[in-house]
Amino acid sequence: MNGIEVQVQALLAHAPSLDKRDIFIEQISGGLHHAKRPKLYQLLNQLEDQDVVYIYRTDRLGRSTSDLLSIVENIKAAGARLVSITDGVDTGTGMVADMFLTLLSVVSQYERALIADRTRSSLKILKDRGVQLGRPRKITPVIVRQVHAMHDDPTLSVKDVCGSLGISRSSYYQALHTELSG
Repeated sequence: MNGIEVQVQALLAHAPSLDKRDIFIEQISGGLHHAKRPKLYQLLNQLEDQDVVYIYRTDRLGRSTSDLLSIVENIKAAGARLVSITDGVDTGTGMVADMFLTLLSVVSQYERALIADRTRSSLKILKDRGVQLGRPRKITPVIVRQVHAMHDDPTLSVKDVCGSLGISRSSYYQALHTELSG
């Protein structure tokens, strides 16, 4: 079972009357502003009075304190409430829940900053060691030589060359305009 399935099963176990069709699943980072998350935007725009928004954990909703609090304010403005089942937060229970939610959002933002810092540090160490980061280059010197050699053959079309080398047209032209070395 993947992470999303675990979260859905937990939501259904917590609120058995919940209809699976009412579950919004969005696999976009909680670090993005809520306006850039289409499913969340859709949810917020269809909330009605007395609705309950169940979430698995607060950091699934947002990792920026200001954005998470803005989302919660949008939910409350619609007359709805937010329930985080893992964190035990229900905004319908008063100010203590709001304070705890704020505290959780600060921790989530701090955790996200730590993860980003560790990632940057690790990438810098790998780069300093000369490790090739990112996707391997498609256009290797061997491919460049093959493209140049096949380009000179008048019986081969661009499509033929691309098919035999397993490259795209843009890679073909990139290789063609790359200087031959050694």
